[in-house]
Amino acid sequence: MTAQDVSTMIRCGQRTIIFLINNGGYTIEVEIHDGPYNIIKNWDYTGLVDAIFNDEGKCWTAKVFNEEQLIEAIQTATEAKKDCLCFIEVIVHKDDTSKELLLWGSRVSAANSRPPNHGQ
Repeated sequence: MTAQDVSTMIRCGQRTIIFLINNGGYTIEVEIHDGPYNIIKNWDYTGLVDAIFNDEGKCWTAKVFNEEQLIEAIQTATEAKKDCLCFIEVIVHKDDTSKELLLWGSRVSAANSRPPNHGQ
């Protein structure tokens, strides 16, 4: 989804809940092959949506850091703000990954480390 999509959703009065999981970077890429190119500037996505909203239409945003805040934000989005586009940015630790992702990342890393086949 792009910023333009969010802008259009607000303009058209969409009553959608958008969850953005923000782990501060490219965790999946780090698990495949770590390097300085995986360090990116973390954006304030909630602030971006607030800027797009600019008090035109109906929009509500929240940034949550734990399960209790997430539960509260979902409750607000489905009750008091159910007539708005709701954008909830969920902040998670950059290394918050599943065992399956770690295993998959190591397999892809090993496959990427093989010498080229050169059509043989």
